[in-house]
Amino acid sequence: MNRRRLILFLFLLSGIVIIVMQCTERPPTDVRGTAYAAQETCLQCHGEIANQYVHNAHFRTSSVVSSAKMADSLGLNEGMYVFNSHTKVGIEKKADGIHQIAYINGENKKEEHADLAFGAGITAYTLAYWYDQKLMQLPLNYLTQRKEWVNSPGFPSDQIYFGRAIVTKCLECHSSFVEARKIPTKDLSMEETFVKNSLIVGIDCQRCHGPGAEHVTFHQEHPAVKEAKYMASYHQLSQAQKVDMCGVCHSGSNVQLLDPAFFFKPGDTLRNLPEYTTYTGEDPDVHGKQKQLLQASKCYQLSNLDCSSCHRLHDRVEPSLAVYSQTCQKCHEKVKHPSMDQKALLAAKDNCIDCHMPVKSSKAIGFQRSGSKEMIPYQQRTHRIAVY
Repeated sequence: MNRRRLILFLFLLSGIVIIVMQCTERPPTDVRGTAYAAQETCLQCHGEIANQYVHNAHFRTSSVVSSAKMADSLGLNEGMYVFNSHTKVGIEKKADGIHQIAYINGENKKEEHADLAFGAGITAYTLAYWYDQKLMQLPLNYLTQRKEWVNSPGFPSDQIYFGRAIVTKCLECHSSFVEARKIPTKDLSMEETFVKNSLIVGIDCQRCHGPGAEHVTFHQEHPAVKEAKYMASYHQLSQAQKVDMCGVCHSGSNVQLLDPAFFFKPGDTLRNLPEYTTYTGEDPDVHGKQKQLLQASKCYQLSNLDCSSCHRLHDRVEPSLAVYSQTCQKCHEKVKHPSMDQKALLAAKDNCIDCHMPVKSSKAIGFQRSGSKEMIPYQQRTHRIAVY
């Protein structure tokens, strides 16, 4: 009888403990740690901004491809890429999404499912697949404007390659977080792996605004307070701090941070890093060097211009060239173009950009076309504002 009472007592006690734990459980946190708020909490107060931002290029800079429907939403078409008459890569849609298949003499030698897409799709997508706990790049990229599959930049020009690992440095600018681990290999080198379920795709709110748990807790407890507390204000940052926040990803791959770039916060600066090189008069490549190119511009050097002067960082779509030009004319309203006729002047009034920030070809990367050695250059608008 005593034993039955003891069992009943322990059963009731465990039930009470579970109820107490549920009542006192902290709000869900983020894989980055308790300083970060659960992503959905931003929606409670900033729903309108969030609904716009989910369509923004930063938010869409990486995404999970889990179904054929998702592949369709990215605009990924089926096709066949030809290296030569014996070696081809087929791109095929199946129930779980899109696959790249290595065909040698018509025989399927290797097939991988695209698990992730990198890029916002404005120019291109790079695709990747999970290989155990490693992330590997698929052989082909997709050029969205051309609707064309091309050999990934830097890959062999005459054979199919599935062996390039995607490393933390890539994910630091194409995602908001991933937990990386280093494991030793047989040759005593270190191999990088990831914890799959730790990956936060896209650039989320806290990647740019900093950890938000304290901010969320305060405003949930003090809903009448409308002034943002415990959150960095971009309006109070210096020009250098604002541009450095963008520059952590838009300065190219030569930026080597002492800590992971995931934890670079508003107010941090790149200038304190011995590995970082500021603009010294060279012509930085148009791919990935937006900060250095902007630093080379007199508009930056002689004013308070920063990235947000032109870019609406939460908006669904980028403004038109005419809207960008209106920003230019706030400072350059009285600029004359004596060499231009009246027709050209009228056109230039709504488009300063094509002349003073022209589209240029990258010297660093290009894309090899199917069945050809021809390289399609990667083109991007330069951020060096100048008279060309």
